[in-house]
Amino acid sequence: MTAAPHAEAFSPARRIGTLLTLAGAAAVSQSFGRFTYSLLYADMRDGFSLSNTVAGALGSLNLLLYVVGSLVVALTVGRTGLSGAVRIGLAGNVAGLALLAWSPNVGVAAFALALTGFCAAGVWVGTPGLAAELLGPERRGAAAGWMTGGVGSGMVAAAAIDALLSRSDSSQSGEAVLVAADLSHPRNVYRVELIIGAAIFVTLAVAVRRWARTPGRTGFGGARAALAKVPRAGQLITAYTLHAFVVTTVLTFIVDHLEGYADLFSSRDAAIAFSSIGIGSIAGGPIFGRSADRLGRRRTVTIGFCVSMISMVFMTAYPLLEVGGRALAWTAAFIFGTAFTGIITSIAARVSDNLSGDEFGAAYGVATIVFGLGLAAGPWLGGVTADWFDSFGPAFGLAVAACVLGILLTGWGDDPVPTEQSGA
Repeated sequence: MTAAPHAEAFSPARRIGTLLTLAGAAAVSQSFGRFTYSLLYADMRDGFSLSNTVAGALGSLNLLLYVVGSLVVALTVGRTGLSGAVRIGLAGNVAGLALLAWSPNVGVAAFALALTGFCAAGVWVGTPGLAAELLGPERRGAAAGWMTGGVGSGMVAAAAIDALLSRSDSSQSGEAVLVAADLSHPRNVYRVELIIGAAIFVTLAVAVRRWARTPGRTGFGGARAALAKVPRAGQLITAYTLHAFVVTTVLTFIVDHLEGYADLFSSRDAAIAFSSIGIGSIAGGPIFGRSADRLGRRRTVTIGFCVSMISMVFMTAYPLLEVGGRALAWTAAFIFGTAFTGIITSIAARVSDNLSGDEFGAAYGVATIVFGLGLAAGPWLGGVTADWFDSFGPAFGLAVAACVLGILLTGWGDDPVPTEQSGA
């Protein structure tokens, strides 16, 4: 029986193909299974006759189950390996998309969002580690950038699918907008994503079916031992959690927020802003990944928080939007997108320093648990404040404050010098 190959034995063509497939898996799990709900937030809320509080809680449910899934991955990755975690997670995401494409009531939709959230953890924890094995220890930042670029590509694809199907639905009905109680549009968006997700799953199953791995420790002991190798892990994870809150707050409510300024933005204009975040996030991974490899992980994270804060203000503040108009919103959204994936890229690279592939999975799984708590807080808190203040402004204000804390947290100290690890 032929032994399973290590990543080092992959041919150049297979490396590129596998990287693209892993990036596609990240797009399906993060962009389709999670961020598409942000894009369709108003449709889902009005279609199921929900308040902002309940609709925001649905988004938080997805992210809370992401936390649970991250815990499961952190405890079991030593047994399943990164490739196994990715395969299982992507299969669950495809199943969740199938349920969302059907979703006859809010209960089914809630279960589907919970399923995609839970299973997304395996994909996200696994793909950066596998990419790092493919590219080598000196290019961990670039490896993480490939995966965050996949997430950005998925966001752009989701926005394009939404725009194309919205145009089709409008032309068929003879109206410029959909009927509020009609759920056919979000279901159709998820149906297209289901087809794409199923195709990527089949490709992934072939690409990583015989990926070799070194058995690692499982359970809390393995996760704790791996995380202990990461310098300043507590500071890093706290910054990661703050970034999660910022990202999920903006992505969940930015479309509905901009649509509220009907004198400045149409639904199409707001969707373009969302898509601009996705386009920026494609660029953010490579840009910040290169910066993380050259300038250092911590410095790059600090820069990312500064960029997030400034771009968020220009993207959400009405007085600035009134002066700059759509061009300002779209530009600020693009810049925010670069920081969105850029910070994630830098932190993933920092965690992977000095760790083997499966050790990275365990340590990053722990980091992703608290990251998921930050993600879950955004939609819920934003929905509550929107109902309380009749505006998303206070939620964006909290996100700006989180950026300030992130800058204070990461803007001091030196970057530890990474060492090469043969397993990564």
